[in-house]
Amino acid sequence: MMAGSGRPAESEATSTRRLIALGAGIAFVILGGILAIDLVRFLPDWARARAVECAFAGVAAGYLAVGLWIRWRGIDPRSSPLGRGLNRVDLAAWWALRRGLLVGLAALGGAWLAMWLPHYLQWPWSRDAEAFAVIAQGWDAGELPYRDVRGYNFPGQIYLHWILGKVFGWGRTWTLYAADAGAFLAYLGVLLAWARRRLGSSLAGMAACLTVLALYLDLHFEAVGERDWHAPLGGALGVLVLETWPGRRGRWLSAFLVAGAFVIRPHAVLFLPALALAAAESADEGRGWRRRAAPVLEWGCAFGLFVALGFAPLVVAGVLDDLIRGLRVASYGGPYSTFTLDRGVAILAGEFRRPTTAALLIALIALGLRSRRDPLTGPARTWLLVVAGTLLYRPLHPVDHNYLTLPLALTSATAWAIPFAWCVRAATETPAGRRRPLLGLLAILLLLYETSPIAPRWFPWNCGVEPSLAAIRAAVRGGPTPAPPGASIWYGPSKRQPFYTWDDYTQLLRYIRETTGPETIVANVLKNPPFPTVNGPTGRRSPFHAETGIAWVWLVREDMDETFARELEEAGADSIVVWAPREYTGQPRLRLERLGRVILDEYVPEARFGLIEVWRRKPTGGAEPPARAGRGGPPC
Repeated sequence: MMAGSGRPAESEATSTRRLIALGAGIAFVILGGILAIDLVRFLPDWARARAVECAFAGVAAGYLAVGLWIRWRGIDPRSSPLGRGLNRVDLAAWWALRRGLLVGLAALGGAWLAMWLPHYLQWPWSRDAEAFAVIAQGWDAGELPYRDVRGYNFPGQIYLHWILGKVFGWGRTWTLYAADAGAFLAYLGVLLAWARRRLGSSLAGMAACLTVLALYLDLHFEAVGERDWHAPLGGALGVLVLETWPGRRGRWLSAFLVAGAFVIRPHAVLFLPALALAAAESADEGRGWRRRAAPVLEWGCAFGLFVALGFAPLVVAGVLDDLIRGLRVASYGGPYSTFTLDRGVAILAGEFRRPTTAALLIALIALGLRSRRDPLTGPARTWLLVVAGTLLYRPLHPVDHNYLTLPLALTSATAWAIPFAWCVRAATETPAGRRRPLLGLLAILLLLYETSPIAPRWFPWNCGVEPSLAAIRAAVRGGPTPAPPGASIWYGPSKRQPFYTWDDYTQLLRYIRETTGPETIVANVLKNPPFPTVNGPTGRRSPFHAETGIAWVWLVREDMDETFARELEEAGADSIVVWAPREYTGQPRLRLERLGRVILDEYVPEARFGLIEVWRRKPTGGAEPPARAGRGGPPC
């Protein structure tokens, strides 16, 4: 009776101790959270600069310390509260690696897309997009590119705008962004399929997709839909297709995609070593080198055929030699080029100094040196060549533009899927006695944080509920929209320039669409960055026969004042000029004095939108038409 009566008291004492320990633990956590902000300042500078990394390291160290303590004391994890707690943590990490994290990343990526796509379709065009659209529309009207219009870019983007213009009509800006978004979503889909089939991990593919999403959804309107986005997108997509579907259909589709990339930008040749390796590895296992060369030869022939078809319209039009002559403008030492060997080496060295680039190269080399029977070895070798090729993309370009960082960023974000897959495999497929799912989960989350171009933010800059709802309302009701996030760099409250506002710009476009016809010639003489686009978004042709209009003088540093003045004089009676007289004398790189005199002599004010004015050609009879004022009041 005495022994039996002591058990409830002992059990009650144990419960009391547990409650005290639980309360002390909760109090410690709450107190630590309250004091954390004040205690952070006592940490060393390096710890404060790397707070997230230190937090991950602390969790991993605590996890390992508890495991070592249990093993050192010989405690049965199933009978120890500490051991059972550790097992619950491992089970939760195991579930996250197998399902939870994949679902969470997919939900986050889907939310980003839902907050980006509606207003993305209403972004303004950059001057490059307008240049190709105007050339395509002029070609359709009988004006030959490279001969009648100065230019040096490969024709891929011209073809794209010609197709969009013929199918949907000229001047519909949303069609370009819809096509671009479609290509982007296709890339993400193929990336997921590649990770599942070649890497054996959908989670690794989703992690890479989220990194690519964070990259692209953070760009402004001058960087999206560009040649230096579409070309590397096609090259990288060709590699993914070739590795995911290694048969004949995959090889021909890959060759078609890479040829399309080359027709956009010649820089696509930087993908060829990786494509050759991927094609060789697409042969059946065990074949000799001669048999492995057959798929490479087949892919090369298909690539050559598609490239020839891509340049065939220029051959038929008889302007291929004009393109070749135009390339001298962008050649090293030409009027457009600022390339020097020192600049190229400095850019390349800067790329190697980035920690994530160096870490990715080391990881791909390490995984590429493993046994060929390892499923990650082949993709690691191929993508090592892809990343190495795009490392040269920016240093070799004639002019160092900001958007030239996109090719390396895209291929690096994709290639990180391979280290992600290794982390998932190491955490979930090792023997149970050595399995450490929490460490694998921490490694993946840390890699996601370090490789994300938007960290420590949760959402890319261009993702927002309010802009998307405003875009949807505008699409339904047909009213104006506020400046979308992607346009705020030049048109928002904190814009880089003092000349143009979003409301003035959008009302200008509406005015031109409503008061001019498809045959009206519109001379865009706005002289300050971002050189607001007018002709492309309204579907009106330009009198200036140069790729980017008057921006050609800015970019190529070629005196075109007399030529532009003569072309405007020949524009005819049905023509208008869009310019800002107040800014005309304040831009030393674009003086264009002769062109200004032609505008003042032969055109009269018609409408004004802020600083932007619309002037119409004087009637041949000498009478001036009545001025029609815009929102900003009568013209000056």
